[in-house]
Amino acid sequence: MNRRASLAVLSALAGLAFGGLGASAQTVDMSAATQESKTPRNVDIEADTMEILDEQKKAIFKGNVNAKRGDVTLKTDTLVVTYEEQLDAKGEKKTEVTLLDADGNVVIVTAKQTVTGKTAHMDVKANKLWVKGGAKVLQGKTVMNGEQLFVDLKTNKSEMTGGRVKGSFVPEQ
Repeated sequence: MNRRASLAVLSALAGLAFGGLGASAQTVDMSAATQESKTPRNVDIEADTMEILDEQKKAIFKGNVNAKRGDVTLKTDTLVVTYEEQLDAKGEKKTEVTLLDADGNVVIVTAKQTVTGKTAHMDVKANKLWVKGGAKVLQGKTVMNGEQLFVDLKTNKSEMTGGRVKGSFVPEQ
């Protein structure tokens, strides 16, 4: 893997602002995500294959993808990381992730919640996350189900949409 590709992969997973899915049973609480994403941490990723499309600025991981950063784990069939290169204040090239697209059997696990769906899309720059295809949020015994979950990481707003939404709220003991 070349240096640029390595930076893209690390930046992508550093951009996994899924960290901190947490405190509230009625919402997907992303309040800790901002702090988590600013903290330098190692990123570990495994997949059956990896391909870098340098001209398209994409890194594609396929087959049993397992990405871990801090206490956040993302598992999926395929993960596409889209990145761009910019010059930093020193005039050096810097790789920055713009989009994360997970497709197939998406599972996002944090210290307090598990979010699942068929696909997940994260616009890293806009700090917005969509989980589609039977989205489910599980925290302890509390569960929320809907067709699509949308989370605005800046405002900490989460919304479950797409047909009937079902929830079962079980207080912690």
